[in-house]
Amino acid sequence: MTSDIRSHARPTCEVCLQSGATVVHKYTRSRWPVVACNACGFVYLGEVPAYEDLSVNLAWEKQHAEEKARRKRTNRHARLDALTRFRLKLGKLVDRARHARSVPDMGRVLEIGCGGSTRIPEGPTPYGIEISEGLSRKARPIFEARGGAVYHEPATTGIERFPEDFFDSIIMRSYLEHEAQPRLILERAFKRLKPGGTILLRSPNYNSANRYIMGSTWCGFRFPDHVNYFTPRSLCTLAESIGYEFRWKNWMSLFDDNLIVELRRPERERAQARPGLVAAVVP
Repeated sequence: MTSDIRSHARPTCEVCLQSGATVVHKYTRSRWPVVACNACGFVYLGEVPAYEDLSVNLAWEKQHAEEKARRKRTNRHARLDALTRFRLKLGKLVDRARHARSVPDMGRVLEIGCGGSTRIPEGPTPYGIEISEGLSRKARPIFEARGGAVYHEPATTGIERFPEDFFDSIIMRSYLEHEAQPRLILERAFKRLKPGGTILLRSPNYNSANRYIMGSTWCGFRFPDHVNYFTPRSLCTLAESIGYEFRWKNWMSLFDDNLIVELRRPERERAQARPGLVAAVVP
């Protein structure tokens, strides 16, 4: 099926906006090259699927099922992975608690990549954006029953349906690793957040201990729908260059494969760094 998928190259790094990257051969599979930026070290897919194919052909629910079956067949460290699966269950419990704490009791909350349901607790009006046609159809009545809405389209265009200073909070759980234009969506989200509003963001942590242990079979690698491999430093650099305040929330966790952060739009705006002047960093 992947031979029929439309794709395009990513000419510049989303973190430092520089061109030039080197293929990371030990992690590259098939037609989807894993590359590292020559300037700042950020790791990402150098070629990504078209948004249209993420709607049906590469919808999350299909890719998730296929990847689960592939890992079961090929994972050389399956036993070790099984022995440490408790970290995933623990992570889900902690995740639910974080969502409950981060979402306001009232107001408006946007969930980008909402899937077929919502993680937004009762209280605020929920809005969602979901690129999967099937999942957005499933989620729509859940959001509408609470006075909100779900939009089936790429997040980069869906978020422009809303006025500036509209949301009290935004959830990006297991979304930003899929987004070929993370800088663009974070810029547009910044404008839609009220001053003092926050984004709760969860994404695979390329610097996790488990990636060093598992190598190419690490659970964070999913091709071609995981297109960004953030570290705390690369995500912080990207976020702060836009104007967010960055807070890494699970920095003490040894077994968490994910990076969980809070991005906050300051109450008072400070001068933003010009895009061409973002400092290079080592992940």
